[in-house]
Amino acid sequence: MIAVALIVVSALAGQVEAGQSAFHRGLVDTDPAVDAIVTRASQNALDYYRRQNHLNTPADVRAVYDPGTGMIRIDLRGGLLPESGGAELEDLQGFISNGALDAMRPIFPATGTKFFYNGRSFEEQYPAEAAEDRNTSWLRQGVGPVVVSAGHGWYYHHGFRDWRAQRDPSNGIIEDQITPGYAHELRVLLVERSRVDAVRIRSEGMDLHDPSGEEWWRLGGRYSLQAAKPGLSDVWNSLPNSSSSLRERDEDIRSRPRYANHLDARALIHLHTNAGNPAASGARAYVAGGRPDDHRLASSVLCYMKELINSVEDYSGYAVALAPDIGRHGENVQADMPSVIIETGFHTNISDAAALQGPVFRTASMKGVEKGYRLFREGKDCLPLKAEPIEGIHLSAGGSKQVDVVFEGYPQYPIQLITTNVGCPPGWTCTDGRVRIETPDAKPSQITLRCENAGSAPIFWDTQVVDDDGVKSPPMRHWVQCTRRPGGAASGPGVTAGIEAATAG
Repeated sequence: MIAVALIVVSALAGQVEAGQSAFHRGLVDTDPAVDAIVTRASQNALDYYRRQNHLNTPADVRAVYDPGTGMIRIDLRGGLLPESGGAELEDLQGFISNGALDAMRPIFPATGTKFFYNGRSFEEQYPAEAAEDRNTSWLRQGVGPVVVSAGHGWYYHHGFRDWRAQRDPSNGIIEDQITPGYAHELRVLLVERSRVDAVRIRSEGMDLHDPSGEEWWRLGGRYSLQAAKPGLSDVWNSLPNSSSSLRERDEDIRSRPRYANHLDARALIHLHTNAGNPAASGARAYVAGGRPDDHRLASSVLCYMKELINSVEDYSGYAVALAPDIGRHGENVQADMPSVIIETGFHTNISDAAALQGPVFRTASMKGVEKGYRLFREGKDCLPLKAEPIEGIHLSAGGSKQVDVVFEGYPQYPIQLITTNVGCPPGWTCTDGRVRIETPDAKPSQITLRCENAGSAPIFWDTQVVDDDGVKSPPMRHWVQCTRRPGGAASGPGVTAGIEAATAG
């Protein structure tokens, strides 16, 4: 009887599960209070998006936090849905996703978002697009170049019958125009520092593209590929039967991973600026679910973007996400290799927009992306520059000692060990020290500390490792106890040539 009862209960449970919408399927132990927060944030984001002249959208949102996966499930309800799962849908979802994820961060960060459509999954709502997602069993790092993709670019709109940017102006920025400068800088850094071949998809040409009247560098990658690779129509004309007014914009998104697949690329890095409500800010990264290499690459990039950006005084407080967010983006899901979307900042935020237009920020952020890729390739984890504690020492007057400075991280050589006095006894003269090390194996990482005064007193120093990109380890406080030598001062050992000793006397 017990066995029969279990079978009946199991069958009933299966019927209930089968009758549930995809949105509710598998959800257990959700928190109504948390769900109310993410639903309100998602609805606010949708309402804001609709006010920006995007009225043909769903009308309502229901969101829940799934504690089993760490994902926020977002169900778009009522109103209108985009006819395809392409660029228009991604714009809508990206805006709502940012609102929901930001609402969760003060509680506990979610791992990403997953969207549903009146209870239906993406596979149920958009089966044609879902069928083209790459099978995760195919994923690998190829032997070709790293492909750098500058976000968006001008495209032909078949509804309005004109050429236009994919992004509207915001705070003095058009995303389509600013990302090529970032892509150029990253490609050069990858070649020089990572020692890999790196290619861009969008053209760098300044001559005019006749059909649009725009300079080539402004156009989406789809058109550059059409001109340079006319035989690869399955790459740049992947929706030949579509009647959507946005079909060439959708083809532009799809052309990037498809061309990277054609090249058997090692990695695909998409550079974008983000959009959200005016308060949303900072650098973020997005990856597809079920692709661990993509997640590792994005995590490494974020780690070193933070290190490099925050090393610049003007951007020391610039927010960089601690981990990538999971979501569905056509640029990622059609790639056979590790593929990440890097959003360097929000063009909808006044402060971010000012930073995005600055060459110093651009260089720092792209150095971080390159370093993140290089250390991902080498199998190294996130390890920001940090000096180990330095023990205090006792020195007799006239004495000196070389002290090891042990540090962790992956600095850009040459580096300097800079020792700064932060506590000098009254009447003494304390001189800062500096040591330059050209390569990792050029000389031991040591500083020289010296006492020249005949008296006795403690002296306090801060020592930092500073690399060639300006990355600084947090200052490490240490001390030297200078002690009067019986009978007066005596000359101490010499200081190694080329080393400015930190001296108190």
